Amino acid sequence: MTKSLLTHLGAALAGGLIFLLCISGASKHVFHEAKGSAPLSSPFRKSTRQPASASESNHSALFQQALNEAPEVDSLEDLLAITGIKLPTRSELDTHLANQGHPAEGYLAAGIILQDPNLMRAAITREPSNPHILFALASRDDFSNDDRIEWARQLQEAQPDNSLTSYLLAALTWENEAKNSALEILGKVDHPKRFQTFTSESLIALTETLAATGNDRAASAYYATLAVDLPHLSPLLTLSRNLQDYAEQASPEEAFIARRRNAGLGSFLAEENDILSGLVGLSIQGNAYANLPPDAPFPIENINPETLLLSIERRRNEIRELPPPTEALRTSPELLEGYTMRALALGDIEALRWLRSQTPPPTE
Repeated sequence: MTKSLLTHLGAALAGGLIFLLCISGASKHVFHEAKGSAPLSSPFRKSTRQPASASESNHSALFQQALNEAPEVDSLEDLLAITGIKLPTRSELDTHLANQGHPAEGYLAAGIILQDPNLMRAAITREPSNPHILFALASRDDFSNDDRIEWARQLQEAQPDNSLTSYLLAALTWENEAKNSALEILGKVDHPKRFQTFTSESLIALTETLAATGNDRAASAYYATLAVDLPHLSPLLTLSRNLQDYAEQASPEEAFIARRRNAGLGSFLAEENDILSGLVGLSIQGNAYANLPPDAPFPIENINPETLLLSIERRRNEIRELPPPTEALRTSPELLEGYTMRALALGDIEALRWLRSQTPPPTE
């Protein structure tokens, strides 16, 4: 299995594990019970929750456990068989890059396909200010902490209105033993901003590279939707854990700010168009409410723990109802083309909703 697929599946499992923790019966130990759920006029309005026992959470351990278990879930060979893709060799990719004039995005895609950090670094050498490439390299642990922080800083300077850049830079800075600097960076996400993850750019780059090296375009897009890695989710999960730990030790005012920023990160991710980011976003929202003192304001205005749990369960049920795409797409080129077109443009959630509308429900 390639590192790309391993990371993708590992992040999916980690998100699912934490997500299930949020909506299971154990949630009563994570959230304090509420006596009432009346809407609040101010985020600083106090609640009437009673304290409950604390629940330990170690997302790094969950993430590592997921990575260790991922090869049992799927394999590169299975993925290639499902999609009908033949991965290009290094020689074929070199020829393709030369024919295309050595494009930076092409080097990034080739590096992702072969899991070759040198090819990825060649991409940033060719376009050092390309936001997609800066984000892709800053998110990966193939590179040194200093390089990743520098690339994340350049990305934040290039896209100051993209709140993800601040979250990513803060995550990397905090992990580099600079908590106060990370908290200062997070101060830049207090005002409403956009949240761009560049997942669509990665999908398009992978699709075009695979199609240009002899593969069917629809099959290439399908492979990309299954195999594209989302490396930024790992540092963002770690940032969420750090914010959660910090909130439990900080003053009430600083704790509220940390929980609010944690909730904001979770809300951004929960609104993404792919299932994996949505699951991770829900788990991060849960982190913002974990071990909330009975007199603390809610991290999300007007959202008490019970309302959050209902929202998480509703989202879980929506995801459960989405059909697995493999069988239907394997037998219908028309469905495959329609699914991948929507997945590239709208994300896999909308693509799966469309697929559900096009296929009969399974018979009992």
